[in-house]
Amino acid sequence: MLAHRLRHRVTFQHKAEPQRNEDGFIIPGSGGWQTVTLADGTKLENVPAEVLTGPGKEWVGSGAPQAETSARINLRWFPADERNMASWRVLWDGRTYSIQSADTDATARREWRLRCVYGPTEGQ
Repeated sequence: MLAHRLRHRVTFQHKAEPQRNEDGFIIPGSGGWQTVTLADGTKLENVPAEVLTGPGKEWVGSGAPQAETSARINLRWFPADERNMASWRVLWDGRTYSIQSADTDATARREWRLRCVYGPTEGQ
């Protein structure tokens, strides 16, 4: 991976379970989307990446026009499970991308290649 291509900064978030008090009620403000933290304590925010946006598409769904843009995000490898990454979302340039798939290079230890979508779900 060529370092000069990593000119964008992305942040990874995951959906956190809301916390409950001793009576079992949900604590207001807990849960929601939070920045992903790896097992070694590294937060995945402002991660250097190469973001390549692709063509968009438009369609009418539920009686309203919908638009969707695809993107490919390449970044250095970090220890994570592809199945867990599918439930994460990526923040870049004020947009929220849903991760559709996560692939690695041939060695599976140099880079991640994410296929993402920005559209009606907005990372949900």
